[in-house]
Amino acid sequence: MLKSPKGHKEAARDVFTSSVSLLANTLAAIVAFLLTGPAYRHSIGPIRDFAASQYGGAIADLTTLIWGLVIAVAVFAFARASLATAITLGGFAIAARLFV
Repeated sequence: MLKSPKGHKEAARDVFTSSVSLLANTLAAIVAFLLTGPAYRHSIGPIRDFAASQYGGAIADLTTLIWGLVIAVAVFAFARASLATAITLGGFAIAARLFV
């Protein structure tokens, strides 16, 4: 019988890790889709005013575009980190209940 270089425990851990990553990425994309608009809408006014007062009115349009990208990436990253942590801890809690 052929043995893989990885043991069964490590292979199971890899499957769990990739599943958690896929689930966290999928849910984070949904959260980013739902929350980026409201977060952008509530924050763009002060950001645009700040950019116009510090760097002039010509930079305001560029600031609007860049701020939209920053908000989208920040919401996705925060959601992914939070969800990955919650899913991992939930998996450990379930495993502790089942195997203890």
